[in-house]
Amino acid sequence: MTAAEQEIGMLILKGLSHKEVASLRGTTEATVRQQAQSIYQKSSLPGKTAFSAYFLEDLFAPEMMADDAVSRPSDWS
Repeated sequence: MTAAEQEIGMLILKGLSHKEVASLRGTTEATVRQQAQSIYQKSSLPGKTAFSAYFLEDLFAPEMMADDAVSRPSDWS
């Protein structure tokens, strides 16, 4: 990915909208959308939600697995 795509990807992961990213970077929303589409294509993911989920899954998976071993939902009162 290009440096711009990496920066946009990080801002998207932080939860910024395309409009907010464009404002921060001094570009148009259309440019950010186009670069975001390039990010999704290069990462073989269908869009923003899948892109974010890809990273969040790795972030929370170990914690969720540890919690699951300690307490299962059927054990909750």
